[in-house]
Amino acid sequence: MENMAEGYKQLLTPLFFMPELPLIQDFGACPKRVCERVEAASTVLWVDPSSAANRLRSAVEALMDYEGIPRRGFSRGKSYEISLHNRIERFKVAKPEFSEAAELVLAVKWTGNAGSHGSEIRAHDVLDAIEILDRTIQHIYDTSAMGIKKKAEDIIARKGMPASRITQLPVPPF
Repeated sequence: MENMAEGYKQLLTPLFFMPELPLIQDFGACPKRVCERVEAASTVLWVDPSSAANRLRSAVEALMDYEGIPRRGFSRGKSYEISLHNRIERFKVAKPEFSEAAELVLAVKWTGNAGSHGSEIRAHDVLDAIEILDRTIQHIYDTSAMGIKKKAEDIIARKGMPASRITQLPVPPF
């Protein structure tokens, strides 16, 4: 609301949305448990941003689970828990094609840690982490770029001729 005659501007901040606003529009082939945790973050984002940040950290844990990065290690006859940070580092080594994605989720992990340990997290901080997580999910699971590349290769192979005009070789009967 603006009242320029009196020289002030009032800004409104939402406290709650029902139903919650989706934080990521299209998960594509995103693992179900990751999606569930992101949706859980959306339910509390405006009421408790720190809790939402923690739920995003949990989404990163679920992502590492899905990618087969173990939660537990074994050394000297004893089992131990592997930190999320170390799991992300192991992901980077195990799947070098996703090293950029691993770097991105470190930021989400740090935001989640801050939310978990009492730091002042704002909704804006969580939205930044969501944007990073969304890009990570796209990088790992979105195959549309490969589909577009395949279409371009097909068009180049046909030299632009419409696919419907290409006559196929007759298939001999069996």
